[in-house]
Amino acid sequence: MKIDKITREDLRSIHEGETRTYELPNYSAVLSAKASAYATGRIEGCRFVCSCDSLAPVITITRMPR
Repeated sequence: MKIDKITREDLRSIHEGETRTYELPNYSAVLSAKASAYATGRIEGCRFVCSCDSLAPVITITRMPR
């Protein structure tokens, strides 16, 4: 899904064990989303595993139990 940025509400809507892929406008937005996912994971008591492509602004986020 193509969006401008990933919010904490987007991350909270991911269920445990679910994986979502987002297409962002640039690589800077990918790095910001990755940092936001790790911070939200600490707040929510879970872990977000992020995988990103260095050539395309695409990030895959999976919510895992802590």
